[in-house]
Amino acid sequence: MTTPPWLKTIGWGLFCSASWTWCIGMFLPFILLEQFGWPGFLAFFIPNVLGCALFGYVLTPARQEWVRRHCSSLCLWFSLATLFYQAFFAGWMIAPIGAISVVFSGICAARFFGDSGWLRFAALITFVSACAIDWDRLPALIELPSTGTQPLESLVALSPAIALGFLACPYLDLTFHRALEKSPSRHAFLIFGMAFAVTLLCVATFWDSALGHPRFARALTMLWGCQLLFTIGAHAREGWGEARSRSRTLLVVWVLLIGLALGWLTRSHPDAWWGTGKETYLRILVLYGLVFPYLLLMRLRAVPTWLAILTVLVSLPFFEMGFMQNRTLALFIPLGLLSVLAMASLAKRDWKDRLHT
Repeated sequence: MTTPPWLKTIGWGLFCSASWTWCIGMFLPFILLEQFGWPGFLAFFIPNVLGCALFGYVLTPARQEWVRRHCSSLCLWFSLATLFYQAFFAGWMIAPIGAISVVFSGICAARFFGDSGWLRFAALITFVSACAIDWDRLPALIELPSTGTQPLESLVALSPAIALGFLACPYLDLTFHRALEKSPSRHAFLIFGMAFAVTLLCVATFWDSALGHPRFARALTMLWGCQLLFTIGAHAREGWGEARSRSRTLLVVWVLLIGLALGWLTRSHPDAWWGTGKETYLRILVLYGLVFPYLLLMRLRAVPTWLAILTVLVSLPFFEMGFMQNRTLALFIPLGLLSVLAMASLAKRDWKDRLHT
């Protein structure tokens, strides 16, 4: 029996929601609630939901073709980094047997599921995740604190970096490109945005304002495990591509194993020289707040590769100060540098156009 187009549209929307519910959406809200209260959560929530939902409406076929043609290597690195991040988080937060099961199950799903299988799997993951939520706690979200351990002034400088990451990174996500190509309607991304918004709100229900940290219950672990499994599988599938070459498959497996090993080491050595689990988590997050958005935007502006890489390297210390030391005003320096380069490249294009007229 042929699946109705409207049902496929819903399926691809749920697929994107499950694929985009990373360890970022399942843990960063807790850090921002601790530091800034509900304003920090909103600074994360709004650009995240808007960025993923707008993808389906902003990216025309011509624009999508340009991204796939000119940013293919960047998209691949994005998937590999995402696999590494999920495996690290699983190794850090979930008991070893559970973490291995999550990673192995994700690889199996990537290997054996086709598009229809992934749509059914997305519906199943959505249902299981919904069962892990204490829906009675949703009204308690209005009681979230308005302040945290850090002054709200720090959030003003942090917000542009957060927004840039969540508005730019969706365009490098190969699972989104697959959904846009396969879905009968772009409205799959409207469904995606709504489902993902509900997921983030449900994650916030695990925050305990009285304790000042989330309730690390079995339900939260189940939510993490289900969503990590799906994200690992979806990006592993994109990582080794349709050809499923041996070299790409081995690369994906090694990336997952290295991420898992780092998570285990962080779990067993919480005071290691490379930093605590939270510090390691935030340093990897810089890939999505700095590295990928900057490289993408400078690729759009035709900035030379060497200059793009140099800009990222120069910006890293300022992101270290902003994310790790709460000296968030330092983040305006790399953001300003990016703006100057973007305007300079635009002016260069204008001069070229004039010379050729």
